[in-house]
Amino acid sequence: MQNFFKKLGIGYFIAAGAAVLALITAIIFFPTYKAAMANNASALVPQTIGIFLIAGVIVEAALLVVPQYRFIHIGAMVMYALALFKEILLIPPLIADEINNVHYQGGNLGTNIFYMVMLVIIVAAAIAAPLVGFYKKEEDVNEDMKIAKGNVLGIVKVAVSGAVVLAAILTSSLIALDLKSKMNVAGEDGSYNPITPEIKKAAEEYDYSFNPKEVLIQEQAEYDFNADAVKNVPTTETRDGHNMVYYFEGAYAEGYQGDYSQTYAYLCLWEDGLFGGKVNDTQVRGYWFNSSIAEGKEGTVKDCLKMVSNVNHYDSIIAQEATGFYQYQAYAYLGFSWGTRSMILNGYEYYPEVALALNTQDSVLEATVGEEYDMSSWVPTRILKNLSFSSVFKPVDVTWEAEDGSVKISYVDDNRSRGISSIIGTFNEAGEKKVTIKWNGFEADVTVKVAEAPAE
Repeated sequence: MQNFFKKLGIGYFIAAGAAVLALITAIIFFPTYKAAMANNASALVPQTIGIFLIAGVIVEAALLVVPQYRFIHIGAMVMYALALFKEILLIPPLIADEINNVHYQGGNLGTNIFYMVMLVIIVAAAIAAPLVGFYKKEEDVNEDMKIAKGNVLGIVKVAVSGAVVLAAILTSSLIALDLKSKMNVAGEDGSYNPITPEIKKAAEEYDYSFNPKEVLIQEQAEYDFNADAVKNVPTTETRDGHNMVYYFEGAYAEGYQGDYSQTYAYLCLWEDGLFGGKVNDTQVRGYWFNSSIAEGKEGTVKDCLKMVSNVNHYDSIIAQEATGFYQYQAYAYLGFSWGTRSMILNGYEYYPEVALALNTQDSVLEATVGEEYDMSSWVPTRILKNLSFSSVFKPVDVTWEAEDGSVKISYVDDNRSRGISSIIGTFNEAGEKKVTIKWNGFEADVTVKVAEAPAE
């Protein structure tokens, strides 16, 4: 064993160090990533960062046993690079929130910076290792490549190492694909999928044939903002005789002088190229297009999503592509008497809601008669005609009921406009009891097993 290490180069120990760092990062990542990621991160299956790191560690371990087979290290490099690539995709929304002083998307930028720094170091070390060299002398590599007759241990080491490498890469890839297949692109997290056969049937039976994906609105050289059609566009979410193509919604809250009240915004983009909506109390009307005339494209392909108006501060709203339930993201001006801010507007191709579900966030569905049962973490979830789903945008609009019991909703500072601080249920009888939510004409329920109170 001593002779084995004597002939190894610095690259071998760099690779070993990268594996140790990857293992440490994965151990830290798994219990922290859910709280650290932005709300829309689930569409990219963030847990695969840790999975790829573990796979890289396993592959690297095989290399450390048989370093003469240097090509094994390529597998580890690929796994580390995939983990870094995934983090690069996930961190921009958090950076944007920090730059704009708007923390609407949740998550923790500091934790993600830690992930990023560690991943960069790991990938850099993995790249440097083969450049420095795993052996001091090339002749030692050739010697170790030989397996003498009767050297059973050498044959076993090579065979086991090869099997481990293949198993690690294949298993990590299959797990990642399985997680992706189980996760709806709009899910609150990768393991939650509310789509039941009943909901699929409701979606199929819902009479709505308009396809927003087919709508292409060309940019015009000039726009007439004084036209009657523009002036008559409603700033509500309904418009007789027209179909909505995109819907944008946003909320903002800041503790100015202790007031955390939510400020809301929404924009409705219609199939005739007009849009209308509100940002706080400001009504905005104008035109939108998703096909520019720049660079000779002549408005023939979808290459953008922009809104233009003659309303001050909203003359140009540019949407960028996003991932998850919300397919677009735009920044809009938000003015207060005490200052100005930017509000994030999240948009999606519009389909009507067809059902409601209740995500219990893996809570234990067991309660006791007369005792408080905390449901504050439960997430009312809306399902659209196309079976994409997301949390109900305004949770305060959801009503809660408990079978043979009651539900008490407490608001921040006893002010409904500031949001919900807790949802507590109390049951009066033992047995299997339903907790029911109602919203927008839909309802959903979850069954809780309620036990008798212990005898005094």
